[in-house]
Amino acid sequence: MARVEDFVIREWRLDPYEGDQAPPHVHHEGEEAFVCLGGDLEVLVGDDRRRVEPGHHVMVPRGTVHTFSTRTGAHVIAVMSPGIADLIDALHAAGSEEERAAAWERSRSSVA
Repeated sequence: MARVEDFVIREWRLDPYEGDQAPPHVHHEGEEAFVCLGGDLEVLVGDDRRRVEPGHHVMVPRGTVHTFSTRTGAHVIAVMSPGIADLIDALHAAGSEEERAAAWERSRSSVA
């Protein structure tokens, strides 16, 4: 049975962007899910790029290459393992490529 401390929930309001919001990457020890509350969300899961309609979700199993995008903006709930939340925080705080590389390694994740 999952406990609240087993996952982190983040609310994201993604601005329109031509391209992926993050590089394709893999989390080797954590899972992630994206719930589209509104807007235009696409999630790459392995080789399959899926359009996620508002009110729907997509799961990303550990060890699966993935990323996400929105061309017109999206309101998203992201559910993730705590280590993935720590990675995101570290990447946003990093001031250099070396710090970003260390964050990926520390989180047992990698750019694909």
